[in-house]
Amino acid sequence: MTTQSITQDQEKQLKRFLEDASVSATRSALAQVPLDKEGAQQVIERGDALKAEIERATINALKRLGSRYPVLTETRLLKPVAQATVPARTKPFNVAEFYQTGPGLYVYDTFADRLDLHARQAVDSAPERPYVASLLKANAYDKDIRKELPETHLSTLEDIAGLIEAQPNGKSGFLLNNGYANIFYVEGKNGEVFAVDVYWGSDDREWDVGGWELDEDGHWDADFQVLCPGNAAL
Repeated sequence: MTTQSITQDQEKQLKRFLEDASVSATRSALAQVPLDKEGAQQVIERGDALKAEIERATINALKRLGSRYPVLTETRLLKPVAQATVPARTKPFNVAEFYQTGPGLYVYDTFADRLDLHARQAVDSAPERPYVASLLKANAYDKDIRKELPETHLSTLEDIAGLIEAQPNGKSGFLLNNGYANIFYVEGKNGEVFAVDVYWGSDDREWDVGGWELDEDGHWDADFQVLCPGNAAL
């Protein structure tokens, strides 16, 4: 899929909307926030901080309203901490060939069967997709984690492979490489959703990948990462 650039007319309309919104928000804020002389002076002295807050709010609003993907915000269990883009695939990719134990990669025996690798067709191409990594704030089970994720939170094995490929030899990047789990949710055999655990084994110098039935191995620990397609209000 090719992403088309914004047109000049669209850019003009967006600028007009943003300028009109700025004027309206200014009037509304001054009318609704009863600042006294001292308070007003404090805001003036913190003008750079005010500007930064407004810019951040505007950027997050544009992300949320203009994205085909959900925008993740902090919840009781999850705190978005990073965002990355999985590059588009322009050449055929076969997941069954990629997820084989070999140099730099260890795949658990049950993974291929549970995720039904050999039944999956090779992908000729795939668009780039934004991904969000959220820190798990407390120990939690899959059923509770998934309640706090967007409805469209399932990942693809192609995307997970792309993230692994981006960090050869366990180099630093989007995926945790400190031995903590990177958790994805993927549809497997017979439409069942499985948790896919990706972590870096420093002793063996390889990425370990396993597919688990939901809540099969108990809870996930705090400070693990949960990843899914989307944008983040960071």
